[in-house]
Amino acid sequence: MCRCTPIIVMVAFASLIVPLSATISDDVLGFWKSTDAKQGFTTSVIAVYCYGENLYGRVVVSYDERTGALLETMYHPLQRVEKLTSKPKLLAIDIFWNMKSDNGKWRGGKVLDPRSGHVYASECWVRNGLLVLRGKIGPFGMNSIFYPVVDSDFPTGFVRPELTSLVPSIPQI
Repeated sequence: MCRCTPIIVMVAFASLIVPLSATISDDVLGFWKSTDAKQGFTTSVIAVYCYGENLYGRVVVSYDERTGALLETMYHPLQRVEKLTSKPKLLAIDIFWNMKSDNGKWRGGKVLDPRSGHVYASECWVRNGLLVLRGKIGPFGMNSIFYPVVDSDFPTGFVRPELTSLVPSIPQI
């Protein structure tokens, strides 16, 4: 009877750890905003969603980076990614895609820099309540930080898409 006790304790402990690791990686899901560091206004809102087992992110609202004025929403996309051959509308494609959950982080995906048209390896996670999206080449990379949204980050009358209804739209590179 004493020999079984350590095994039972280990199994019980392991059953608690497995659900926790799944929950940790799900905290990236939702709506996040980028901001102008000096002026403090919102420059974009992204939707981070899962499709199957993979993680994706798409800009759903875009604001002028100089003034903070509304430029477009996903319902009326205007700007095109000129550096890509197909010139897709920015708010009609995912800006990161195909990340897989791995120990509380999402890894192994790709991220598009819409200004240059370059695609980089990517990973993301939440740290201290902020979404960290990292684009990288080998061991080198750059982090973009996104903040949780509040209702005022969305334009008046904007209907937030249901994250479960989003379908990946990966840009043709």
